Amino acid sequence: MAAVGVTVFAAWSPSQSTVDGVYDLYHVGVHLGTLEVDGTQYRIRTRDPASGTWTPWTSAGSSEVAGSQAFDLPGALSGLPGRLGSLGRVDWGSHPAVAWPDASTVWRPSGPVGDDGATRWYVSGGSSPMDLVIGRGDEFLAAFDVRADAVLVRRGSEALTTVERWREPGLSQPVHGYRALPAQRVRGDDGVGLATLVYLPDGDEAQEPFPTILVRTPYGITNLISGYWHYVVRGYAVVLQAARGTAYWDPENRSEGEWEPMIHEPADGARAVQWIAEQPWSDGQVCMQGGSYVGYTQWSASMAAGSALRCLVPESSMGTAFSDQPYMGGGMVEGMAYYMFWMLDKPVRPGVSWSDILRHRPLMELDDFATGEDIPQWNTMLSHWRNDDYWQRQNWYADPQPRDFGALQISGWFDDDFPGTRANWELMQQRGTNPQRLIIGPWRHGYNTDRSLNGFDYGPTAVRDDIWLEKQRWYDHFLKDRETGVEVRRVDYFVLGENRWRQATSWPPEESVREAWYFHSGGDASRHTSDGTLDREPPDHLEPSDRYAYDPGRPPSNWHSFDLMESWQDVQSFPYDFKDIEARPDVVTYTSPVLEEDLTIAGDVKIVLYASTDVLDTDWWAHLSDVYPDNRSVRLTVGMLRARFRNLDDPDHQISGSNFHEEELLSGDPADVVRYEIAIPSIANTFKAGHRVRIALMNALDNYSFPNSNTGGDEALATTVRVGRMTIHHTPEHPSHVVLDRLPANR
Repeated sequence: MAAVGVTVFAAWSPSQSTVDGVYDLYHVGVHLGTLEVDGTQYRIRTRDPASGTWTPWTSAGSSEVAGSQAFDLPGALSGLPGRLGSLGRVDWGSHPAVAWPDASTVWRPSGPVGDDGATRWYVSGGSSPMDLVIGRGDEFLAAFDVRADAVLVRRGSEALTTVERWREPGLSQPVHGYRALPAQRVRGDDGVGLATLVYLPDGDEAQEPFPTILVRTPYGITNLISGYWHYVVRGYAVVLQAARGTAYWDPENRSEGEWEPMIHEPADGARAVQWIAEQPWSDGQVCMQGGSYVGYTQWSASMAAGSALRCLVPESSMGTAFSDQPYMGGGMVEGMAYYMFWMLDKPVRPGVSWSDILRHRPLMELDDFATGEDIPQWNTMLSHWRNDDYWQRQNWYADPQPRDFGALQISGWFDDDFPGTRANWELMQQRGTNPQRLIIGPWRHGYNTDRSLNGFDYGPTAVRDDIWLEKQRWYDHFLKDRETGVEVRRVDYFVLGENRWRQATSWPPEESVREAWYFHSGGDASRHTSDGTLDREPPDHLEPSDRYAYDPGRPPSNWHSFDLMESWQDVQSFPYDFKDIEARPDVVTYTSPVLEEDLTIAGDVKIVLYASTDVLDTDWWAHLSDVYPDNRSVRLTVGMLRARFRNLDDPDHQISGSNFHEEELLSGDPADVVRYEIAIPSIANTFKAGHRVRIALMNALDNYSFPNSNTGGDEALATTVRVGRMTIHHTPEHPSHVVLDRLPANR
């Protein structure tokens, strides 16, 4: 049975099916197949994108189509042709929700499409969703994998999908096949050969030279063309290169040398761009693409790539070494251990849990404890815990020269690499000379995948169907000098709470108003979440300070352990109800009164904290949460600063001057009040009327970064901890507060 109020299948006979007709399959705007449906009979033909040739028509029965042997579709569309018969017998128009193809999959209308009464239907939550377009008469018109932009559409209904947009003037059309050149070894300045695969447009209309899209990755390249072929058929060369020393799971195309995270990417990336520009098939213009570390390889290449580099498309990109990974706010991120052991094929010893590993001290011996081996890359990373000359080799913020390329940056509020994207955007706002674009969704590191995270639903528009289009427009403009609508700077950002997209020309949005919200309490904000308050009025008298003890041996924990997390590294930055953690005696909270009307913030978040302690060093963590009427405290964004690195030249973005290089330990005198500026990653959220705004402060967030021992020594070598007595001040002389970017109520 379906849920109450949900219809399953209407009692229609097969003869009443509304799916008979001709359907075309498109993937990122490329026509790859045709399906003719006549009752239970099907005719099929498919196109090979490499050769550009079509197979002869073949006939298939319903059982062959149902099993996907005859017409297998990509991604979320897989298996759909075999279910078309049942889909065509559903009474879509008479119900607010429909269960199909089973009672657990409930579809809801998200709104009208086109002018003829068609409706788009979606399933709440889930990852990599499939949406449907149903006509006024319940006829099936289209289905699409929203994230992958794979579309099965009834011929004549293309305007209801992305297919029509792929045909807009200015966009390159897929008129070519493609071919692979023999595998290459591109030699760096030190002679190390980097495995490189080159794909070129093929066919009668393919005329060299071509502009190039370069992807430099540590994750293997042998089958990577499956994600980039659609650029080649539109007239681009695609070059795939394995980062130095990677990848062990791709022996066919593994690069020489040793992988040393981040360090060799500037020189190797610049050499790759130079090599491409020298090839006879290249027109001397290069853009890049890729996510996470593959976003990092783009920014690092830009340090010395020269004029051949025309644009970047960094997706969920890392920043420099002290932006988000391996060090965030001056502390080593715990996930780096997991990542490094995986990258180097160093499995954890049997019987050893990740909880055991992450508690092991000293950190310098964690590699041997976890894997039974001494790992030089781990030791090197821990040895350089300052932003010293070792890291400066990859610090693209240090070069004051203008950045003469465009960057289309894509990330999400809950992406653990979002701080890097925010810093990179600031760099381009200050020094970029070309159009820039930023898209920030309600997404994790694997962006544009989920309509809900951890039980929080962000609605049908959370996953966009135009990301591939936006990337194509970017390349066509910068590599083919076409007018594709990217000529102006633009920010698309998703507002949590109201679950809708907004646009701006800068970040923070130009219409935002910076406001200070001050901390107050009766001295019990660490013991009672009802004591600490947050409002717009600065302290006007000597309020009692909030005091508590923090023991690094029993740190406040993030919501998810590494043993449960496995490969989902960025789950640590997901939204979560933190009310139980906020109730700990070593966590201090300041909460606004109940809001009488909606409050929308969009921009940066900064804590100005006045605190004192009796230890030589500690970490200060802060998060912003949305407190619901039922007292759930949903964390929106979180950041930290290591006390010894508090004297930053650029505390807001860490891109200008010297940051995390010079240290100054605390005095250890509890009478010394120290000022900190703690930058927290940007967020856009509407706090609904009846909700409250909360700031929580603590000195650790275990399962996010390794807790500070509070000893003031080298954290890589620390084996003991020191309990610290912490005091947070909020007086006229020391007015601790948070700075938020508020949007006007009528915006």
